[in-house]
Amino acid sequence: MKKGLIKAVVLTVVFCITVIVAGRLTNKDQLDLTTDMEEASLPVVILYDGDEQINELHGYTVPMDATGMRDTITPLSDSKEIPLLVRTYGYRIDSISYEIRSIDSERLVSDGSIASFQEKDQQIRTSIPVQSLLEESNEYILTFKLKQDENTCYYYTRIADAQDCYVAESVKFAKEINDLTFSETPDALSTYWEPDLTGDNSTLQKVTINSSLTQAGWADLNCDRLTAPIPSIKEMSDSYNVILLNYVVTVNGDDGQLEYYNVEEYYRIRYTSQRMYLLNFERTMNQIFVGVNQFLYDSYLQLGIRSQDVEYMQNEAGTITCFVQEGDLWSYNATTGRLAEVFSFRGHEGIDIRENYMQHDIRILSMDEAGNIDYVVYGYMNRGRHEGKVGISFLHYNSQANTNEEKRFMIFDK
Repeated sequence: MKKGLIKAVVLTVVFCITVIVAGRLTNKDQLDLTTDMEEASLPVVILYDGDEQINELHGYTVPMDATGMRDTITPLSDSKEIPLLVRTYGYRIDSISYEIRSIDSERLVSDGSIASFQEKDQQIRTSIPVQSLLEESNEYILTFKLKQDENTCYYYTRIADAQDCYVAESVKFAKEINDLTFSETPDALSTYWEPDLTGDNSTLQKVTINSSLTQAGWADLNCDRLTAPIPSIKEMSDSYNVILLNYVVTVNGDDGQLEYYNVEEYYRIRYTSQRMYLLNFERTMNQIFVGVNQFLYDSYLQLGIRSQDVEYMQNEAGTITCFVQEGDLWSYNATTGRLAEVFSFRGHEGIDIRENYMQHDIRILSMDEAGNIDYVVYGYMNRGRHEGKVGISFLHYNSQANTNEEKRFMIFDK
C-alpha cells in the first residue's frame, strides 16, 4: 500500500459523486445554514503497542462500510489484549463496546463490552480482550463503539498478529530518526541517508531520503515541534513496516508572529538482528495560513512553504482571489485590501488535533465579480452539525455578509 493511497482514493471517490449529482441538486429546496459552526466534541481513541502510543483514531457518528476503513493496522501483543486511551474532551461516555470481524466484514469473530471503566482528567484507560480465535496470518477489522444515550461514536482499525514484525522496534527507530532531524548534529543521519542528485534541495516542502543531510535537518529553518507525533502503522510484515508521523511545527516569523506548519513523515523500515534499515523516507510540510502574518509582497500573495499546486480562482477583473490552503478557504480583495477566511474547521484557540485532522479537502466551483463563491467541502467533517460524518457539503459564500449558506449535504459511508 503506497503512502496516502487510502486517503487519496476516499477523497477522490467522494468528490467524483459531485459530478453525478450536482445537476439534481439545483432544483432542490435549500437549507439555510448561517449559524456559527459548533466546536469539535467527539473523543479521540489512541491505541498502544507495549508502552508506545500508536494509531490515533477519530470518531464517526454513523456506521461506516468497515471494509473500506483500512487506514491503520494495530499489532496484537502476546497478552492478547489491546490497550487503549480515550481522550474524552468532556464528552460523557455511558458504555464502551467492540466488534471483531473478518476483513470482508461478513463474519463476526468476537464482540463484547467493557464491564467497568473510570474517567480521570478527561481520559479513560482500558483494554479490549482479544480471543485466541484469530488466525496468525489473517487481518481483522476492530470497531470500537462509544455510546452516550442514543448516540454512538464508531472507531475503526485493522488488527493482526505481530509475530516477527518488530513493530515496536520500528516505531522507536522512526521516532529516533525524527529526533535526529531536530538535533544540532543531523550528520548522525548519514548511516541511514542516501543523498544523491535526484534529491531536491531547493525546498523544505518535500524532503526525501535522497535529499541532503542539511535539508533533512530543516536547513536554516529554526522550527520547534508544537505537537508530539503519534505514529500511525500503515503496513506491517516480516519484511518491512510502514509508519507515518504527523505533527505540527512552529517558526517565529519575520514580523514576530508564530507560523504553523503541518508535517507528515513517511517511513519504510526493515528490522534485522544486526541493525535497522531505513528503506524510504519522505517528509512534506505545508504552512497553515492564518492571515495575520505579512502575506503580501508587491502584488503577490505569500502562502509560505507549501505545494506549488494551488487550488484557486479569480473574478474576471482579477481583483478578487480565493484559494485553498491546508483544508481552509480564503478570499482576498486587492481593491479593498480585505482578507477573509471563508471556511475552516480550525478554531482560533491554538491547534486542536480534531480540528486539524486533515481528511477533507475543498474544491472551488465558481466565483462572481462581487467575490461570492460556490464551493464544496468533501471528506471527513471535523466539527459542526455534520461532525463525524463523511460526505460532500455544497456551500455558498456571500462576500458582503461574510456568511456561508449550506445548500445540501450528501453523506457517504466510505
